[in-house]
Amino acid sequence: MSAAIVIVSWQGAAVLPACLEALSAQPTSEARLLVVDNHSTDSSVDCVRRYSPGAQVLENETNLGFGGGVNVGFNLLLESGAPDYLILLNQDTVVAPGWQAAILEPFADENVGAVGCKLLYPDGKTVQHAGAYLEYPRALAQHIGWYEPDKGQYDVTRDVHYVTGAALALRMSALRQVGLFDEGYNPGYYEDSDLCWRLRHASYRIVYTGMASALHQESTSIQDIVRRSRLYNRNRLRFVLKTYSSTSFWQDFVPAERRFIAQHGVDDEARALRWAYLHALIALPSTLAARRPLHSDDALDQVKVGQLLVSLRRTVSDCARARLSQIA
Repeated sequence: MSAAIVIVSWQGAAVLPACLEALSAQPTSEARLLVVDNHSTDSSVDCVRRYSPGAQVLENETNLGFGGGVNVGFNLLLESGAPDYLILLNQDTVVAPGWQAAILEPFADENVGAVGCKLLYPDGKTVQHAGAYLEYPRALAQHIGWYEPDKGQYDVTRDVHYVTGAALALRMSALRQVGLFDEGYNPGYYEDSDLCWRLRHASYRIVYTGMASALHQESTSIQDIVRRSRLYNRNRLRFVLKTYSSTSFWQDFVPAERRFIAQHGVDDEARALRWAYLHALIALPSTLAARRPLHSDDALDQVKVGQLLVSLRRTVSDCARARLSQIA
């Protein structure tokens, strides 16, 4: 069983040493290590060469985001002898001893397409991720076990809706079938949900194993909270438009989105939603083009969806003005 570990780095000089040292301590690790640097301006590349001199480093001329960086690495691996498994790892993770062997173990079942692991916050005691799901109908990402004390309750292996891309093992033959990351989600958020959805759509299992674990700082690459919310909501909309059936979209998602705006669409959240609806509108042709191969007999009308996004954006503004008038 051959494997390659791909780390996408960007401005990661402060976190890469711990990540790379933990990888080098993995017992009997024969995995190829490829670091794809997204045009860092700090000493990220020097860190890799210092702490993992055997790693292959690919330096992008621009920041391609997480999905774009992984895809570049994936294509390079295909050109130079693809491994059986591709393991993605965030630059701000520190894997536990035995992590690599444990995250690959579920692939003994040929129906498994992706495997994720237990992620803990840096205190090593608090669960960040034990598998994940999307809360229907607004497709809100929810991590199982989030902020629970780790008492071994998630030291299990089970099927889940999706697993985070922060530490994600993938079957290479499955990726050849469904493709890797949709770069329409760049620079980040929902590309892992999208990939796991497509794998499940192709009848592969998505598995979480608590036998593999890592520490994860989380969101060190996008520090601004409002920007994170903007990108999160824009990509949430792309995911819904791409994967939901037309019935689910119009009958379930749209009413729930309107209810949320009426109750919570104020302040920073309102600004983030307005931005997200606008950018979802701009990207609508490419989003619906990405939808067609997945729902060839269930199209969404571009004009009607465009009108909806304009309407949602206007509703956010109306609700915000109404709240302000009440305060005044």
